[in-house]
Amino acid sequence: MVCRPAGYVDRLGARLGLRRGELAGLRWSAIDLEAKTLRVIETRVVVESKAVASTPKTAAGRRSIPLDDHLVAELRFHRARQAEERLAAGAAWEDTGYLFVDELGGPYRPETFSRMFTHLSAEAGLRRLRFHDGRHTAASLMLAAGESPKVVTEILGHTSPVITQVVYQHLMPGMGETAGARLTGLLAIGQSQ
Repeated sequence: MVCRPAGYVDRLGARLGLRRGELAGLRWSAIDLEAKTLRVIETRVVVESKAVASTPKTAAGRRSIPLDDHLVAELRFHRARQAEERLAAGAAWEDTGYLFVDELGGPYRPETFSRMFTHLSAEAGLRRLRFHDGRHTAASLMLAAGESPKVVTEILGHTSPVITQVVYQHLMPGMGETAGARLTGLLAIGQSQ
């Protein structure tokens, strides 16, 4: 039994807008399931064809992100499945401490997540999507749901809410109509006074 990480990677990426290097660099030691937090303190990058550990590029990139109950439950399940794989591999298991590993415990290269995402998108009958499109979607949906740009900025690890809004807030279907209705409501309230 091999616990393929694709589903967990997609869920963390889609819900939290994590970059593929951040996901590849996640270690169990950076996740506190009791406190429901995930800390982004390491990334994995490719340097001269070799995947190596690195740190986020900015201070804002090093961050703590809250986890909801569903993600905590999924991570508990993933950890249990990984423990089963460790037992099955025996002495061949490499205890790297990474959250997403191959069948022998070795960490994945960042581009592996892109390939998994492309494969899952094709299986679902979706047009070709990039892994990074999940980050755009997460940010856009949080902003469309009315989440504070400051909160979204912190979750994404940006240095400024301006970056978050300019780069990631896409006009979602119905947003224009909703904005118009709100403005009309505000103007109507002002006229009735």
